[in-house]
Formats: sequence, C-alpha cells, structure tokens
Amino acid sequence: MNSAARPLDPSAGRGRRAWLRPLSLRAKAVIAFGAVALYFATTFVIISSERARLTRIVEELEGLAQVEGTLARLNLFASHTVLKINESYFVSEPREIVNSVALDVESISAGLGALAGWYPRAGDMVARLEGALEAARSSPARSGVLELRRAMHDLAADLDQLSREARARHESMWTGYRVTYDSVTLLAATLSVLGLAIFGVLVMVFFRRLAWDLRLLALRAVEVVRGYRGAPLPVTRRDEVGALMDAVNDMQRILREREQQIEVARQQRFHQEKMVAIGSLAAAVAHEINNPIAAIEGVAQRISDVRQTQCPTHGVLCHPELILEHTRRIVGITSQLQQLTRPQSTEAEWTDLNSLASATCTFVSYDPRFRAVKMELALDAAVPAVWAVGDHVTQVLMNLLINAADALQASAARRIDVRTALDGDFVRLSVTDTGAGMAAGVAARAFEEGFTTKADGSGIGLFMCKTLVERAGGRIALESQPGIGTTITIWLPTRSPES
Repeated sequence: MNSAARPLDPSAGRGRRAWLRPLSLRAKAVIAFGAVALYFATTFVIISSERARLTRIVEELEGLAQVEGTLARLNLFASHTVLKINESYFVSEPREIVNSVALDVESISAGLGALAGWYPRAGDMVARLEGALEAARSSPARSGVLELRRAMHDLAADLDQLSREARARHESMWTGYRVTYDSVTLLAATLSVLGLAIFGVLVMVFFRRLAWDLRLLALRAVEVVRGYRGAPLPVTRRDEVGALMDAVNDMQRILREREQQIEVARQQRFHQEKMVAIGSLAAAVAHEINNPIAAIEGVAQRISDVRQTQCPTHGVLCHPELILEHTRRIVGITSQLQQLTRPQSTEAEWTDLNSLASATCTFVSYDPRFRAVKMELALDAAVPAVWAVGDHVTQVLMNLLINAADALQASAARRIDVRTALDGDFVRLSVTDTGAGMAAGVAARAFEEGFTTKADGSGIGLFMCKTLVERAGGRIALESQPGIGTTITIWLPTRSPES
C-alpha cells in the first residue's frame, strides 16, 4: 500500500534552544582570554608572594651581615682594650689605665646597644661591662683594673660566641634563600608550562571541533542540495556555527516541504489531465454511439408498439424491452463518465459526498482489478454536504479504492465496503477491504512520504491523500489487522471556515 511521510511541522527547528542563551564565538574568545588572564594573574600573585619572601630573606641577610661586621669590630675593640690594659698594667697607675680605656669601653657599650634588637643578652653584656668600668673608676686600685680586664675577656668570649651564632644563622638563611629561589623558579616554570599546555590543548580541541563541525556542515549542505532529505543535522553548538546548522536544517525542511507540495501538485495535475483525457474520450465515444443507440432504441420502441397488436412476429418471440433497457444503460454509463470527468472547480465548495462517492465507485469498477471484487456501498442519505474541493475528494477516494483492490489480489474473499456517516461536525467516509492487512510497524509508517510496500510503488499515494484531506480541514486515520483487512477513514467538515 502506498504511504508517505507526514509533512514536517513548520515550526520545527525554531526555538528549541530558547531555554539556553547562546554564546557567540566572540563571547567564547573573550571568556577564553579572561580565563588565561586570570590564570596568569593567579600565577603572578603566587610568584610575587614567593618573591616577597625572597626579598625578606635578602633583607635579613643584609641585616645579619651588618651584625657580623659590628661583632667583628666589637671583638677587635675588645681585644685591643685587653691588650692596652695588659701593656699599661705594670707601668701606669690604675686611674690612668681606666681613663685610657674608658673611651674604648663606652664605644663597645654603644655597639652592644645597637645589637640589642638581634641579641637580647647584649643588654646584660653592656650592663656588666659598664658596671666593671664604674667599679674600676670608683676604686682606683689594681684589683678594679683586673676586674675590668676580666670583664673584657668575658666580653670577647661572648662576642666570639655571638659571631659563631651569626655565621651559623647566616648559613642557614642563605641555604633557605637558595631553596626558596629554586622553588620559586621551579614553580614559575611549572605554572607557565602547565598554563601553556592547558591553553594549547583547549585551543586545539576547540579548533578541531570547530573544523569538524564546519566540515560536517559543508558536507550536509552539499547533500541537501543533491537531494538528501533524511534526519536533520544534530545541533550541538550554541554559537554562530550552531545557528548555521539550524539554518541548513531549516533549508532542508523548507526544500522537503516544497518538494512535497510540488509532488502533490504534480499528482493533482496528472489526475486532472487523466480525468480530462477520459472525459474527452467518453465524449467522443458518446458522440459516435449516440446516433446508433438512438436508432436501435427507435427500432426497439417500434417493435414494442407493433407487438402490442401482433405477437409473436413471424413465429419468434421478441423482447424489445430488453433492448430498451440496455440502450438506456449504455446512455447512463456514458453520461456518468462525462459527469465524473468534466472539469471541476479547484476551490472548496459545498459537495454532495454520497453522489461523489457513488460516481467514483462506479467509475473505478470498470478497472480490470475490480472485476472479481464485490463492492458494497452503505451511504447514509441523511449526511449533509461537506466543504471540500470535489476533485480532491475524487482523487483521494480513487486512490483508496485502488489501494484496496491491490491489497485484495492475493485474498480469497475480495470485498470492499464504502460507508458514509455523520460524525459530529464531520462526515465520515471509510473504505474497508478484506485483504492481508498490515503489521503495526508498517501501519505506523503508512502515511510517510516515500514509504511503500509495493514493488513498483512511489510512496506518494497515502501521503497525498493525507495532505489533501488536511488542507480541507479534515483528518485521516488507518486501522489494520494482519489477516483481516484494513480500514482507512477520512473526516470532512460540514462547516466552511467562515462559519
């Protein structure tokens, strides 16, 4: 049975991504640039904090170097002071010795005071040294000088200890500086390489996908131009490329709808031309046979009149009424052919569906495929006129009847029932055959464009029927059971669109 695809929804492909605001390629570029800038800004902050740490270590190293220099000078002053005391101990008076080293001791005390920020015990050393100096001044005896010398010896020993601690601390800080410098250098290199790697991978993936989508889009555009009308291109992007994919899908949809309209129009023209050709032939045949039929009818009527006064004639029984009946039948057939095949309006108008169905069934019954088919008509005389294009209804009904006859070719019981009935605001017209029926999967695709189960079918018949019925404001449905038969029902409106 011929079948075809239902026409696509004109709104298909529009607004299916309205829930998500699309990002243009420019917006994606700005976002990518912002992400890269943020990454390198974060890297800069991390490296700057580490550099600040290095700066603090350098400052501490510089301060510690100054402390070491101060300790060296103080140690030198202390040694010089001890040496001066030793040289003048036996040749000078204690008071003179104390006065000669007082300035050195005060200098050493001032230097120790400057080291109090680094070494808290430097204050105790200053207090002890100044106490020894005051004691030597207050009691100018050699015992005071000895006590001062002892204090200077202790100070020199403490300064040596502080110098060793300063050197150890300097080495520790220098080691920390090198470690920190190496870690900062490694961190900067790692973050830079990692950032470049991530950015490079993202750029490569982005442009690879972009190139793939553009290539797929180009191929699909060429396929559409060459006649591809399959599934639309899946849209997975939310940018200009995705919009272009939508445009190609819309182009494919519009071309398909246009081709469907052209095919339906072509089928309508073919039907009209065929009916016109049949009508012309019927008119020519009727013209040629009307005169012989009229002569035969006249002779039969004369025989009938004569028989009333003289019968049988020449010893043979005659039946002129049979001749009259068949001549009237011939005239009726030619009249029906001329009536059905005459040019009809292409605009919707009030149409007697029963009369149209009866004439169409009579017309197709002359087809050789209907010779062994029993056609039953159950036309409800109470149904009102329908608002439709008469020629379209004829074309649809002829297609349904021919499909039914084709379905009966391998069936033992060949029967087609045509029924009409009122159904609300519609008149229901159904065509039922006792053929092999269709499986559920086949019945579901019956109205798809291009789908057919016939070896020589075009797959446009039922699709055209559906299109014409829906244009008239009606609908069409199919019910089929394997081994039982198929029923196709159409509903045509009993009201005009203006009412």
